[in-house]
Amino acid sequence: MSSTTAPFPTFPVSQITMPSDHLFTSAYAFVKEHCSRATLNHCLRSVAFSLILFRKFPPLATNADIDKDAVVLSLLMHDMGWATSSSSLTSNEKRFEVDGADIARNFIRTETGGGTGTSNGGKWDRHRLQLMWDAIALHTTPSIAHHKEPEVLATQLSIMAEFFGPHLDAAVPGCSITVDEYKEVLAVWPRLGFKEEMRQTLCGFCRDKPETTLDNFVSEYGRIYGLDGKGGERDGFVKLCDENNIVRRLEGGLAALETYEN
Repeated sequence: MSSTTAPFPTFPVSQITMPSDHLFTSAYAFVKEHCSRATLNHCLRSVAFSLILFRKFPPLATNADIDKDAVVLSLLMHDMGWATSSSSLTSNEKRFEVDGADIARNFIRTETGGGTGTSNGGKWDRHRLQLMWDAIALHTTPSIAHHKEPEVLATQLSIMAEFFGPHLDAAVPGCSITVDEYKEVLAVWPRLGFKEEMRQTLCGFCRDKPETTLDNFVSEYGRIYGLDGKGGERDGFVKLCDENNIVRRLEGGLAALETYEN
């Protein structure tokens, strides 16, 4: 079994078939070109878990209208904000999720002739592109993603499956990946040090564009692991986070406005 070349392998235990249409394989080549092997494997595992959930998680399996093409493409490209081979793809001022959503949307527009082309699932119109953008931009925010369109929910749940595997149903009852399914997917696309790479990547965002991390979970990596993933400059980053604490900023803003109330 190979994780670097298409066609993709079969999954007799999971009973899934990876997409093979032109748009998906083009996106696969794009992610492979610009992201590390560990990140690519992470994204492919997330796609595989979505196909498992489409098959047996009732809210997804019973929804005949769900746009599966949009989901699998969102999952395949959801971490393009981690692109390592071309700094021109990512920004210095956006959260990585927003970078990823922008990159994916631009890629689809280019591949489909401005968003007007078709894939197995139909035309990539403005609504469909926005659906994909939302799915990627919100993939780290389940408290919002779980209450949006089913495609956004499916994307977020599939990424949760990547992090929780057979333990997913403890967090989302009825949303299950079996041990055998998990092992089958992992055997095809091993982690390759993904946990350590993710830590380094997120701590790097705290170092290189800290303003994009202060209102979200990424800052917690800097608070715990410092700016180098090993504790370096942790105290300074913790101070920066405290100075930009949202409660203090909101309370301070209201206090400053009190002068206009009399």
